[in-house]
Amino acid sequence: EDFGIALATHLLGEYPMLTKVGVEVEEIGWERFKDHDHAWLKRSPMTNVAAVECDRKKTKVVSQIRGLTFMKTTQSGFEGYLKDDYTLLPYCTERCLASELSAEWSYVSSYFSSPKIDYKKTRQTVHDQLLFGLFGPTKGGVYSPSLQNTIYDAACLVLAQAPAVADISISTPNLHYIPFKNFDAFGKGDTFEDDVFIPTSEPSGSIFCKVSRS
Repeated sequence: EDFGIALATHLLGEYPMLTKVGVEVEEIGWERFKDHDHAWLKRSPMTNVAAVECDRKKTKVVSQIRGLTFMKTTQSGFEGYLKDDYTLLPYCTERCLASELSAEWSYVSSYFSSPKIDYKKTRQTVHDQLLFGLFGPTKGGVYSPSLQNTIYDAACLVLAQAPAVADISISTPNLHYIPFKNFDAFGKGDTFEDDVFIPTSEPSGSIFCKVSRS
């Protein structure tokens, strides 16, 4: 965010014929391989993104996280949703929950005229609160009755802990892992104990949630 603002501001100062500059900055995390002098490994598919738009009167910043892939191997269900004559899917209270989360947030306008926004701290807070909303405490976690419910709760945690954030949107396409219960085919007497799941590429939904300050 800070780099994008600095670059856009520099270009406006350098070229008086410009009225507006837009910059998108993407950060990809790398970590050094052991103690190697010059070898690095890409940390994960997750990327940090900032979109900055500056004109000669105001600045607009939108921050993003893309590709945060996660899984909960327990403490997840799918229940409490509306049922009607067309509903075939039964409620469940034990399943794998996985998705590739993307989030986007903007900033409270009054913060641009107040002391400088700490974008790095805000981004870390957003990241931490999203993970806490998804997973809960490290011991015991938190039960998720649905992905819809969980990302809404996570978004509310972000707004509660990051006062500079005006709103946040979260997108979570389903990554389904279905229970494997056909142990009889092997004739070994094994049974399914919520422990073997098969990834599937079957069509599935994408859940979107946006929460804003009132």
